[in-house]
Amino acid sequence: MKKILCFVLSILCLLAVAGCGGGTQKAEVPAQKQAASEKVLRVGTDADYPPFEYYQESTKAFIGFDVELVQGVAREMGYSRVEFVDLEFNNLLPSLKDGQVDAVISCMNITEERKRAADFTEPYLVSSNVVIGPAEAKPGSVDVMKDRRIAAEIGSIHEKQVKKYSNTVIECGGAEEALKMIMDKKADFAVMDNYTARFFITNFYNGKLNIVATLPDESDNGIGIAVTKGNKELLAKLNEGLQKYQAQASFHQMKNNYFGKLK
Repeated sequence: MKKILCFVLSILCLLAVAGCGGGTQKAEVPAQKQAASEKVLRVGTDADYPPFEYYQESTKAFIGFDVELVQGVAREMGYSRVEFVDLEFNNLLPSLKDGQVDAVISCMNITEERKRAADFTEPYLVSSNVVIGPAEAKPGSVDVMKDRRIAAEIGSIHEKQVKKYSNTVIECGGAEEALKMIMDKKADFAVMDNYTARFFITNFYNGKLNIVATLPDESDNGIGIAVTKGNKELLAKLNEGLQKYQAQASFHQMKNNYFGKLK
């Protein structure tokens, strides 16, 4: 499935590039001068959460909506390129504190708990968290999870949410693993972001899995980019770059390529 996943994401990336139009070829610059003039933004991500971020072995490149978004924002900020650092989700915010990265983007919900550890940009997406079950499961309320086996990504907001409904929480490394647990009948349901769920069901599990419920809003303030607590300068620049990039037609085309025209 990983090979198919990489292929689908490759097609999405090609569509996004096509929507952005052609670029102009730059004159070659001597390596020493180029290195000296380069302005690099180091960004931490957990590259195992399609379609937001994923590492493609065949091209040795990071791909996904978050990847293209932060690259677009960085261009608006005057950066030459973005250097991605692949980390476990639980280590993303600590990586800001120890100076390993400048910013973090990884479909990270802005919560009060996380705001105590880092500062966040204005949200670039507002989503919801959903319950996924087998195709025969009828849509209903979140109570369907009570005392059932629920798969959720370890360290995610979803893991904490499902513990309110069940004591049997199966910790997974990512969305793909969580959905496979349902298919293998090792879990009854899985919880994840709506955008991710729609991507996987549409591309891989159409007719096999279904969204059965939407979790209630728990003062979730959307999905944002995190920076070190107190770094107001970088935060302001990111917000400005985000605003400029989101106003461009290329951003809306890229968003539609990944998620379709969602309501």
